[in-house]
Amino acid sequence: MRSLLALIGWPEIGLPPGTWFGSDPRGRDVALLHGTAAEAGPPVAVNEQRTVYAVLAGSVHNARELRATLGGRHTFASKDDAEVVVHLYEERGIQAVSSVRGAFALALWDTRRRQLLLARDQLGLGELYYATDGSRLVAASTLPGLAVVPGLTAAWDMTALDAFLTFGAVPPPATLHPGVRQLRPGELAVWEEGRVRTQRYWQLVFPARRVTHADLATLVRDQVTEALRLRQAGLVSGVLLSSGVHAATLLSLAVREGRPPARAYTVGAPGIGDDELRHAARLATRVGVEHVPLTEPPDWPALVDDMLTVHGSPLAALDAPILGIATARAVSEVDALLAGIGGREVFGGARPARELEALQRYRKLPSLAREAVQMWARIAPAARAAALRRLIEGERVAPVTMYARSVSLLQPEQRGQIYTPDTLAVLGESSPWSALTETFADAVSAGAEDPADAFHYVELTLGLPARAAAARAALGAVELRLPLADHRLAHLVASVTAGQRTTSTRGQLLLRNALTDVVPSGVLGGRALSPVPRRVAWRSGPLRAFVEDVIAPARLSVHGIFDADAVARLWREHLAGDRDHAGCLWAIVLATRWLERWARPQAAAFRRSESASA
Repeated sequence: MRSLLALIGWPEIGLPPGTWFGSDPRGRDVALLHGTAAEAGPPVAVNEQRTVYAVLAGSVHNARELRATLGGRHTFASKDDAEVVVHLYEERGIQAVSSVRGAFALALWDTRRRQLLLARDQLGLGELYYATDGSRLVAASTLPGLAVVPGLTAAWDMTALDAFLTFGAVPPPATLHPGVRQLRPGELAVWEEGRVRTQRYWQLVFPARRVTHADLATLVRDQVTEALRLRQAGLVSGVLLSSGVHAATLLSLAVREGRPPARAYTVGAPGIGDDELRHAARLATRVGVEHVPLTEPPDWPALVDDMLTVHGSPLAALDAPILGIATARAVSEVDALLAGIGGREVFGGARPARELEALQRYRKLPSLAREAVQMWARIAPAARAAALRRLIEGERVAPVTMYARSVSLLQPEQRGQIYTPDTLAVLGESSPWSALTETFADAVSAGAEDPADAFHYVELTLGLPARAAAARAALGAVELRLPLADHRLAHLVASVTAGQRTTSTRGQLLLRNALTDVVPSGVLGGRALSPVPRRVAWRSGPLRAFVEDVIAPARLSVHGIFDADAVARLWREHLAGDRDHAGCLWAIVLATRWLERWARPQAAAFRRSESASA
């Protein structure tokens, strides 16, 4: 994914040729470039009057349609998607971004108004970070890109790291660095006269009257087909193929529409997705697309470090590093990889939504049946009854608490055990779940009266951007395109009732109903799987060696954040199969690896974060 960098008031920073320079009303230097401070990309896009300049990271998927619309009134000097936005801005102002479909981050300078526009795509598939001290500003589409400003990313915040260890990513607008913010999905920022103001230009809404059209399946299929067409246009594409419905949808529709991907790639290393190879190969053969099995064992340290290098902060998605196995093969064979990531969040069926639907069914049981269920949950082994116990506990808590317990890698009761006393003292009364409370409030303002709608909103707002960022960081040099993560599709799905999206046993009902004559029935009825390490991979081989090396007491004690004995206890329980601590352990591994690369091992973490936590 191409990067961008924008600077205001940093004349001392040397930038490569190809950088556009201007000035603001106070004479401060303004600089825009595609790329980073070390390596510039294509020239900066500009309008005919040379009054509007822009750089864009990512892709505008409807660029062809926008060019056709604008072509009669504007002259295009390049194929750069940023130039499309420049001309669109001339006609519509800052609301021009509302018409752009894609995964992007944008920086645009208007010389007449002397203002900088920053924008992130509607679903947050791209990222945009910025920092300002009131007189200067720097913005970049990657955290490593901000390293152009000395010391900006040197400090880090323990409360943000706590949020990462809870959710697997830091919810915006926060980042791991106290001086750096990130735009929310569908948000723009305008910098003018030394001030930054932000506003939402797009937000998912739940209408008061829900869609009940008999042709709803046709509407869904048509929109999915259009979203896929836009993301395949002009590219030699491949597809990341698993046995789940999302990847199969993309492959089957692309073939039906006469635009089959060149190859289908499936990760199937021993103990990791190996049960998907046979199903994926059968589907690829059925539709006549070459299938490429990727069976080499993961080099865990290299895959994790590559992700950290690309993203600049840890992302705890368990399946993400494994996708990096596809990079070496795909980068030389296709222009972009299509993936079904986003289908679960857009069409419903994520774990919190399924647990909520199961809870609603449980509440309808006769009292005697509920008592029997509660009795069995008390006497059954912990591993077998974990989901049932969460269900029973969910009856006594508020929806936001239920959701938090469902998605959290580190549960509230574990924080006092996993962290050292010094870490807990720094965290004080701060709570990572406050971000969820705010997002649930946003969901209510967007029309989510049903808790299931609120869950759906949070999955799209917090879950999808983190999952997309992890996959993009893992693939690195390969452009990733996600047809099912389309904001117009999201609006369509939000226009139906929660019961039409998911049940406790089946998700993506709209998608499945729309594709009955396109995707093989065995795939539609199956369960979507991720290439995550199975139990056998944790118990022996390279993954076990990697984890045990990173969580060794001597390494954990360097930073003084985690209690080594508590982490060792989690590891023993996970290996024995008593409890599934995969998500929590993986977050600890990623956090420790990140601290070793970006934090000074000799300095105590607490001293660096005290000022941010005060």
